[in-house]
Amino acid sequence: MKYLLILFFTLWLAGCTSNNKTYKVGVSQCSEDIWRHKQNRELAIGNYSNDNIDLQIRSADDDDKLQAKHINDFINEGVDILIVAPNKATTLSEVIDKAYDKGIPVILFDRRTNSEKYTAFMGADNYKVGKTMGELIAKQMQGRGVVAEITGLVGSSPAIERHRGFADALKAYPGIKVVSSALGDWTQQSGVKAMNDILRHTSHVDCVFGHNDRLAMGARQVALAHGMTHIKYYGVDALPAKGGGIELVQKGIMTASYIYPTHGVELMKLALNILEGRPYKRINTLQSAVVDKANADILLLQYREQSRISDEIDHLKTKLDVYFTKVNTQQLIIVVFVLFLVIVIVLIILTYRAYLGKAKLSDELQNRNNELETLYKQLEDMADSRLLTFTNVGHKLRTPLTLISGPAEKLYADENIQGESREMVEMMHRNLAKLTALVNEILDIKYVTEPCQDNESMTLDAEWPKDEETAVPAAQGARPTLLVVDDNAEIRALLRTMLKNSYDIVEAADGQQGLDEARRTVPDLIVSDVMMPVMDGLAMCRKVKADAVTGHIPVLMLTARTLEEQRAQGYAHGADAYLTKPFSTPVLLARIQNLLQQREMLRRIFAQSVSTAQPTTEDTKAQQLADKSGVPLAEVAEVNTFVEKLRSIIQSHLSDSDFNVERIGEEIGMSRVQLYRKTKSLTGMSPVELLRKSRLERASQLLRTTDRSISEIAYETGFSAPSYFAKCYKEEYGMSPGEMRNEH
Repeated sequence: MKYLLILFFTLWLAGCTSNNKTYKVGVSQCSEDIWRHKQNRELAIGNYSNDNIDLQIRSADDDDKLQAKHINDFINEGVDILIVAPNKATTLSEVIDKAYDKGIPVILFDRRTNSEKYTAFMGADNYKVGKTMGELIAKQMQGRGVVAEITGLVGSSPAIERHRGFADALKAYPGIKVVSSALGDWTQQSGVKAMNDILRHTSHVDCVFGHNDRLAMGARQVALAHGMTHIKYYGVDALPAKGGGIELVQKGIMTASYIYPTHGVELMKLALNILEGRPYKRINTLQSAVVDKANADILLLQYREQSRISDEIDHLKTKLDVYFTKVNTQQLIIVVFVLFLVIVIVLIILTYRAYLGKAKLSDELQNRNNELETLYKQLEDMADSRLLTFTNVGHKLRTPLTLISGPAEKLYADENIQGESREMVEMMHRNLAKLTALVNEILDIKYVTEPCQDNESMTLDAEWPKDEETAVPAAQGARPTLLVVDDNAEIRALLRTMLKNSYDIVEAADGQQGLDEARRTVPDLIVSDVMMPVMDGLAMCRKVKADAVTGHIPVLMLTARTLEEQRAQGYAHGADAYLTKPFSTPVLLARIQNLLQQREMLRRIFAQSVSTAQPTTEDTKAQQLADKSGVPLAEVAEVNTFVEKLRSIIQSHLSDSDFNVERIGEEIGMSRVQLYRKTKSLTGMSPVELLRKSRLERASQLLRTTDRSISEIAYETGFSAPSYFAKCYKEEYGMSPGEMRNEH
């Protein structure tokens, strides 16, 4: 193997450095099949050692007109040599003669034409193939029985020669009856048609001879369908690929096959000999042999070794192609570099004297540049320091502004305040707005010439919502739970006052407490400050989103940071919304309501799907849910994964009456409390309710689609007693199981 690779490398180098004429080789294949693919690959391998060959292969898919067109195209393109496997001898002789008459060398391979106008022929002796297989079959049949012959494409020289050789071999055996079908066209499907044709006239067949292995396998398909299992099958090609003739013989599916050699490498060598004027033989008959059970194993081993070597050659060629591409690129770079170097040297010589005269001035300019760079660095450091100082000051200023703005808005919205008090409240409201704008103008350094027009910033002209406007969730049942995380107790108190009419409030004083509380209570939404001790809000948000228990919870960040890159940092950590201090109460309430409504839409969808037997994603993709609800795709995917896992666990234990919430928690990896809260949050139902609903839906399906008794269905769906099942069923559907069955 080592010497083979060295030889190949040497040939490749020789080919790459040659300046020979480039030859255009046109190959016209009559069909597309495994045998042709193997030969095409061998042609390519045979061309590896020549960089002056332009190899073009076209297949006619057994279409005479298409192959004639391909050959005419090759003639018009001026190919230097034409290699043809004619589909039919009679119909393609004329166009092949045309190429020969125009002075184009023609090599016929595998098949012949009705003309002698060709330069060389390469192929097996098809008469010998047919005769050898006829003698083998006659010997194994002991001179008696019925043999079915399925020929190849009518008019093709291999089919004609193989039939003639087969018939001549059986003349010596009068005890063998031959039934033939000319419906074959080399494909397995045509073998099916031919065998059906034979069985319409013959009820008994002892063996089948197909002009190739695919025809024999098509006949076998029909015979097995008729219950005929005693037939022996013989073919031609004996391809060594997976599912080919050698493997079929090895497995005993075929009794024997005849290797029909491809020899693409030798075919390419013959073409090169003709093109370069070297001696060659006009008739090149390829030798072959029969494949039977005795030699199938060794032939397969030989093929695998050849395939391994071919793969290594392909790999080596690829590496060589890359190498020579790099070499050519490097040569181009060297040429360009040399030219550039010459230009540089000329310029240096021309400017040398001027450079000497201006050296002192250049030194002074360099010193000045160094001073300017130092000054610029100092100014940059001062700007960074100022930005950091303003950010810290902003956090301190915005917190008291937030504490003032909330109560001020509520007073401003109170219609009971009149007279002088109203004037004072309005004055306070106006000046608070001016103070907020002034703070924003001072702190938003990056946007001094273009003031921020952020709709999420504080807008003191907005109206304070009435209590009845912020009450959607309580009217429907249990109120949503909000977790407020802020290190400032007064901010937490203000938020509690703003939100307590509509939500149950849980509080935490820093990010670590917030994370622990989120895992413990599994709230519906988290409102959090960013700058906090122990753990800041960004780190807490990232950990909340990464936790299987809390990953579905929306997070709204409140912060004094106003720069866009700071906002981007918040969203990058998983925040769902971002409001700056001081914030507008109506905007805060609206944003919370929108986030909860988005999750409510998902909750309704997943509540319908978790108790069914089919996965959610069959009808509703995660991307579609994200587009519809506005919830980020990553979060929808995480929720969908959890719901699908929960659905799968429940569906797989429906018949187990002892299956309970504790076992669901064990399989899904959560405590009973965490499982309850997350399931309730995502579907609106507890795990117990989901389990019961899933069992009832399965029972309802069985009532409609089976004739099992109600007691059998009750036990099969995990109910401990039919009476309890009937009670639960009527509560869920408003009718008894018997009434449901009668209705359907």
